[in-house]
Amino acid sequence: MTSNTNEAVELVSDVTGETTYVVPTAFDAKHLFSHRPPYAQVFAERVPLLQIFSLAVGNYRADLTASLGRGYLSILRGAIRRPTPFLAVECGVFSGSSLLACASLARDQQVDFRFIGLDTFEGLPELSALDKEMAPLKAPYRTRRFFTETSEASVRQMLEAHGFDQKIALCRGLFSETLPRLEEARYHFVNIDCDLYEPHLECLRYFYPRMMPGGVVFFDDYHSVDFPMAREAINLYMGDKPEQLQHLRFGVDAPNRTKAFFVKY
Repeated sequence: MTSNTNEAVELVSDVTGETTYVVPTAFDAKHLFSHRPPYAQVFAERVPLLQIFSLAVGNYRADLTASLGRGYLSILRGAIRRPTPFLAVECGVFSGSSLLACASLARDQQVDFRFIGLDTFEGLPELSALDKEMAPLKAPYRTRRFFTETSEASVRQMLEAHGFDQKIALCRGLFSETLPRLEEARYHFVNIDCDLYEPHLECLRYFYPRMMPGGVVFFDDYHSVDFPMAREAINLYMGDKPEQLQHLRFGVDAPNRTKAFFVKY
């Protein structure tokens, strides 16, 4: 497959997820990236997601080990229950690159997992009055719709090519439409990457009370210079919560490289 010099090239050998990546010269959210170290500096703003996802998997494993210990007593009582799979969600899928990387990481770690990807697959929704009030004056998304270079079909095809068609469910629509349709569940990891003000609040209102203890919520846009409304929404919701935001950066400081997250008590 040929590529421009600033684009990533992906060669899929089989459905085991073994993939060869050519490192691009400039970051683009559409680019696929390796979930395995060593990490290329051009993908520095993606690395915190992988590290915090690994933290969530580690917390899940620790809880699972403790549950298996308790399960031994349940076996003696004849009441053993099957362990719950690691359940993760991405709110804002776009081209599916981070969804694929996290799913590949979970597979490498041999975790029984399920992933849900929520997105319009048509780009950012219309800006609200608050979004317009907080958006930088020269933000290009004020005058044209961003993140339209995707589709549910293209993301689904990519995931199937990597063998994840039975592990990842895609839900198309606005969060106000898709969140109420989700089956009631407890979640171990949620990646909120939805840029705008109200979508952040919708996701937090839904997922915060449904997080497992030790589960992790990751915020891609908390330190975003392009979407400052994300920080405002997160601070508003988390203001009276006991959990404290933590912050992580890979490599040298640069715009959008620092990410935020919290671990649910």
